[in-house]
Amino acid sequence: MTLPRLLARDSRWRHWLVGLCLGGLLVLGLATVRDYGMSYDAQPSREIGMTSLRYVADKVNPGFVTQPSQWGNFAYFNVPLAQFKDRDYGVAYELPVTLAERLLELPDTRSVFIFRHLCTFLVSWVGVLALYGLGRRRYGGDWRAGLAAAALLVLSPRLFGEFFYNDKDAVFLALSTVATYTTVRFVERPTWRWACLHALACALAIDVRLMAVLWPLATLVLVAWQSARGEYRAVGSRRQRVGGLLSYALLLPLLVVACWPFLWAAPWTNFVQAFHNMQHFRWDGPILYRGKVIYAFDLPWHYVPQWILITTPLAQLALLGLGLGVVVRQAVRRGWLLYGAGTREWQDLLFLGLGLSPLLAVIVLHSVLYDGWRQTYFIYPPLLLVALRGLVALWRWLPGRAWWQQRLVAGALVIGALSSAVQIVWMYPLESLYFNVLAGPNPKARFEQDYWGISYLRGLEWVLAHDDRPVIRVCTDPGMSPPLRDNSQMLPPGSKERIQVVYKPEEADYFLANYRCHPAPYDLLHETGAVRAGNEVVLSIFRLKW
Repeated sequence: MTLPRLLARDSRWRHWLVGLCLGGLLVLGLATVRDYGMSYDAQPSREIGMTSLRYVADKVNPGFVTQPSQWGNFAYFNVPLAQFKDRDYGVAYELPVTLAERLLELPDTRSVFIFRHLCTFLVSWVGVLALYGLGRRRYGGDWRAGLAAAALLVLSPRLFGEFFYNDKDAVFLALSTVATYTTVRFVERPTWRWACLHALACALAIDVRLMAVLWPLATLVLVAWQSARGEYRAVGSRRQRVGGLLSYALLLPLLVVACWPFLWAAPWTNFVQAFHNMQHFRWDGPILYRGKVIYAFDLPWHYVPQWILITTPLAQLALLGLGLGVVVRQAVRRGWLLYGAGTREWQDLLFLGLGLSPLLAVIVLHSVLYDGWRQTYFIYPPLLLVALRGLVALWRWLPGRAWWQQRLVAGALVIGALSSAVQIVWMYPLESLYFNVLAGPNPKARFEQDYWGISYLRGLEWVLAHDDRPVIRVCTDPGMSPPLRDNSQMLPPGSKERIQVVYKPEEADYFLANYRCHPAPYDLLHETGAVRAGNEVVLSIFRLKW
């Protein structure tokens, strides 16, 4: 069978190819999930889940809390939820994961966080499935468009790496993508069945991050617009559509409250408080940006756009630019109505709005952001669907063109995909530290690099492999001591007992430097080792005592 026939829209092998690609991604993730380090936010995220779990357990099953095997000796479980500093964080993900962790009675920190990494990857994988479904549905059930959309996301090294441990932003990206899929299905058919599924998807996304209120707003606007244009004449009766909208409007707030224990005591008051806190986030730490140390409350407007440009593969950026051009051109041709009656082009309006409106909002509102653009990762799947529009337009343009034009475009697409795949393999398991060529040489001198601290695990492994002493004392910069300490607990039994984290260089045998907010080289002698992501040194290892 020839390759064009194999990849035809009606190929009899299409189900096998889709299953091979998406199933292969799942197998790959399951095989590699143990190799990723523990992030700076891993323990705080777990504390949020534990505190909420105790609050729920106290109300529904107080005996669960008194079981030592379930809770262990953690003092922060005794802090009431109403007094907990991060009580306003959504726990739709953290609460069930923490409950599962407790029920499994995992024996040590390493087992706990490998399990949590597994959960994060599985949720992220579901997000990839949702993106596949969105691409496929946008182009009339074409499986090739769905796989192309999924590939654009998977072949983004930074996002691929964070799918294993970023239980905040990667999880929200996945759940918001699922909410986008249910938005499309509900807008197409506003029946009570899709109302229930869409309400659940939106509630889970909102209860991870409040920015997801955009999805209900987008839903109501699009349903109203479709109704005004008469798009529902062939979709059930008016009574069914009204019933679907009412089901959605009633279920959504109920599910939001049910899945977020912080709201139980005072649903509206606490929701408003959480929303206000989101707008004025309580962090004002230093950030390395363009070679200068600035503070989170004083970021320039171009902070997020710059980070998107320097951390997204060039192929995705080029297709996004092409897709934006196609959508704008189509809008102008239609008199700024963007889509025609009876078409699926209205979905481009949804993707464009979900991708650009949050970006404009953080610029206009001067939002507090840090650690690159991770708080806005959720705009990436909608923007990739706009990029898919550019890819499809390019593919439709090719037939009838000169052979050299066809080969040039096909070659560029293949090279772009292979380049990203090679970067993922080359940088593994530190793919999330990826920068493209637009960042210039030695990006750690100008931009935050390993702000998660995940490279400490590789650094500790290097120290253990090159020093056979029974106890080795290590330290790092004061602000990065938590991830160093946490990653020492990710070492296997027999190794972690040999590592002792200290907090003064004069007490340490090794100093591990990960360059966060430290663009200049360290003034230390005897750099004996380094951890690299690709060809970039992301962590230097200095021996202080011999």
